[in-house]
Amino acid sequence: MKELTALWLLLARALPGEEDRDFAGPGPHPVGVRMVTLVDEERKDEFAGGPRTLITEIWYPATEEARSRPPMRFREFFGPYPEEGARALRRDLAEVDRDFRTQAVRNAPLKAGRWPLLIFSHGNGGFRHQNVFQMDHLASHGYLVASPDHTGNSKLSPLPDRAVRYDRRGKGQSAQDRPRDVRFLIDRILAPSGPAVAWLEGATDPAAVGVLGHSFGGFTAVRVVEEDPRVKAILAMTVAFTGRPTAVPTLVMLGAQDSTIGRAGNLLSRGYFLGCTGPRYLLTLRRGGHFTFTDMDLIHPNFGDGVGRGKGLNGEEVEFLPAHQAKRIINSYTIAFFERYLRGSEAAGQFLLKNHHPDEAEWWVGDLQVKNSASSP
Repeated sequence: MKELTALWLLLARALPGEEDRDFAGPGPHPVGVRMVTLVDEERKDEFAGGPRTLITEIWYPATEEARSRPPMRFREFFGPYPEEGARALRRDLAEVDRDFRTQAVRNAPLKAGRWPLLIFSHGNGGFRHQNVFQMDHLASHGYLVASPDHTGNSKLSPLPDRAVRYDRRGKGQSAQDRPRDVRFLIDRILAPSGPAVAWLEGATDPAAVGVLGHSFGGFTAVRVVEEDPRVKAILAMTVAFTGRPTAVPTLVMLGAQDSTIGRAGNLLSRGYFLGCTGPRYLLTLRRGGHFTFTDMDLIHPNFGDGVGRGKGLNGEEVEFLPAHQAKRIINSYTIAFFERYLRGSEAAGQFLLKNHHPDEAEWWVGDLQVKNSASSP
């Protein structure tokens, strides 16, 4: 295996180079975002009753006019239920609006083109807008990203008739629902039908589909790729629940100080990474925790486990990696990974051969740990 990995690295280095790209910086496109309600009539929703209903946020490249319009506010994610949202998050939404940062413009016109499709899956008790920093970044680089509230497993799902809270007893049911939710979204967006998604007609590239997720969402990505051959690349962040290793290109991201999944979760995740037989990468943030990979810093700045300051894996006090720095690292490798495997970018392939943050991150390419930015194994 090491010999094959070394050959892979050698061949990748031999590819003719493209001009340098800033994968950490915003892409060339303005960003739009739209909330849609999608209903799977073939499934019963065990949490809300009736057919399975998914409130879904879609980020996308927008037309230039979006640059002159104000970005959306955080409270808009809760639709007609801002008070319920505030109670669920235990935070005044006016304060979150003050701290919230996004470039996305609500209901901006979609830019013409055919874009790779990504589905994002939130964590257990998370929500569809928990990773706005990453969704914005992907859309600005020319991706269409759909992120559902997994009803019953989301902190709060603002359904048309009522708000559905997180059901902590329903995790087993959610483990069954989540992969089906993702496959349903891929179906509906690749072949839009009905007024909720008619505006996406012809906007996606069916040969360029990926899935990414955080925690329980990482598990979801792993399970979807086992069952859906349309998925060409997956990014699993802080995933403790793993499945059958895949030959599909895979990027795993972990926090060395993650006290939510702990050592056992990180070991399971590393084991999954090692078992994958296709192109595979592992990023571990040395001062990262479970929620380093989310926007929790904008909601509760001293939340801990990756946000602000708190207890690390060994119970000692830890100053976690500052959020702006962590997000820059996460975004750069996220974009490079999907650019390489959904768009075939040679520049992205070159970027992935290097550890661009050796002081803060451990970076593995296949069986080789890359220890510095000069790509020395």
